[in-house]
Amino acid sequence: MTTAALQDLFLPQNRCFGCGPANPDGLHLKSYEDGDDLVAEWVPEERFQGPPGVVNGGIMAVPMDCHATWAAMHAFSADRGGEPCGAVTAGYAVRLLAPTPIGHRVVLRAQVTGRTERKAKVTVTAAVEGSTVATFEGTFVAVDVDAESAPDGS
Repeated sequence: MTTAALQDLFLPQNRCFGCGPANPDGLHLKSYEDGDDLVAEWVPEERFQGPPGVVNGGIMAVPMDCHATWAAMHAFSADRGGEPCGAVTAGYAVRLLAPTPIGHRVVLRAQVTGRTERKAKVTVTAAVEGSTVATFEGTFVAVDVDAESAPDGS
């Protein structure tokens, strides 16, 4: 597993709510290489509660979408010899399989399951204490990134 998060290495100025290191109110999701997959961990706070003691379903989608986007960007960049490549979400589906408890570590594992030059399919599983609580399947489109004009929230 890599020691530095992809978000910190490649877009430290990003203000994305889910994964932006520069968003003081965000989730601060960190994605790390783990073989062919990316792995991230997140501990949902009480402010993300839906039903008592459980994460709101819409909030569950946020870290999964962000983590999948990073998996797609990582794959697109590798295809381009390491040249940075952005990605945007074209669509996704989330299946909530069990309640996700507030305050428990959620492990996200993303895997690119198919790609062309401009599109990637990514799956993400979310697990708490080894039990899958949600799955995600998304399609992502490659976008060019200019380091000087990368989104910084301003």
